[in-house]
Amino acid sequence: VFGGFGKRVCAPGWTKETAVAVFGGGEFDLTEVPPGDSATLTAVALFGGIEIHVDQGSRITMSGFSLFGGREVKVTAGGGPTMRIRAFALFGGIEVNTKGSVDAAQRAGGTLPAPMAT
Repeated sequence: VFGGFGKRVCAPGWTKETAVAVFGGGEFDLTEVPPGDSATLTAVALFGGIEIHVDQGSRITMSGFSLFGGREVKVTAGGGPTMRIRAFALFGGIEVNTKGSVDAAQRAGGTLPAPMAT
């Protein structure tokens, strides 16, 4: 509450996890921990935000609701692990992306590569 949690990592084979951010934010890194069968992550953001990093190709199913906030999956499905994310955002946001995505780099203060000349 009124703070945040840093990069949180789950145990390998995880099946059920919960993340709550109230007046703060947090980051879940699921790139190095394969989920178990029927893995479900419940994320709740109230006046805050949660960023969830997954492997490229992960199959994400998102459910839940948002009110004056947003939920977004920025992952192209492929042959990766399947995860169910229950996301509830009230005046906050929840985003699922790959660890090396452009949005993640911008938030971390990284620089974007220069566009290629044509």
